[in-house]
Amino acid sequence: MNVVAARFPWMLSLLFSLSSLAPGRVLAASEVPSEEILPSPSRNTSPEEPAPESRSAALEALHTSARILVELGAMSATSLSLALPGYFVGNGSCQNHSGIGACLDEAAAGALVGAAVGAPIGVMWGARLLGGKGTWGGTLLGAGVGAGTGTVTSLLFVKKGDFLIVYTAALAGSILGSLVGYEVSHSIHSRPPDPTEVHVQPLVAVGQGGMTLGLGGSF
Repeated sequence: MNVVAARFPWMLSLLFSLSSLAPGRVLAASEVPSEEILPSPSRNTSPEEPAPESRSAALEALHTSARILVELGAMSATSLSLALPGYFVGNGSCQNHSGIGACLDEAAAGALVGAAVGAPIGVMWGARLLGGKGTWGGTLLGAGVGAGTGTVTSLLFVKKGDFLIVYTAALAGSILGSLVGYEVSHSIHSRPPDPTEVHVQPLVAVGQGGMTLGLGGSF
């Protein structure tokens, strides 16, 4: 009995020590270090830069506009250059020598024909200055179709004797057809080449005489 009574206070002190340590461990376990929340960097509020595709399209449109302006300038120069000899040729072919202005219509017709011939030359020359990829065939074909269309259309609507209107319509058709023909041929030759897919794979053939190795593919 004395032994039990002597051990009882010692047991009480042990239990009291354990009970005092338990809440501290629970609190230590429950304390999780919180991560420090840092302010997020402010985003750039400036407008986004245009995509490369839009910038390339804008540059292409600007280059096309500049090329057409140069084509018009060069076409004016060559048309006027060939209109002068055309004037003298038309005047020389006139059979009426009754007065100074008797061959004016023939001379004007010759000048209009010379200008129509010079239009595709100027378009091709001016476009080549800015790296155009059009062809002579497309430019001359457009000029011929435009001049022919203008001539036929004017013959259907003008009166007989107003042949200067016919030559004027031919000149207008040659100018418009030269520009359209060149730009169409330029767009055709500016297209990127179609991608070609090549597949190659090894082949193994087993026969009575042994094994054969080779390559097979599609092009």
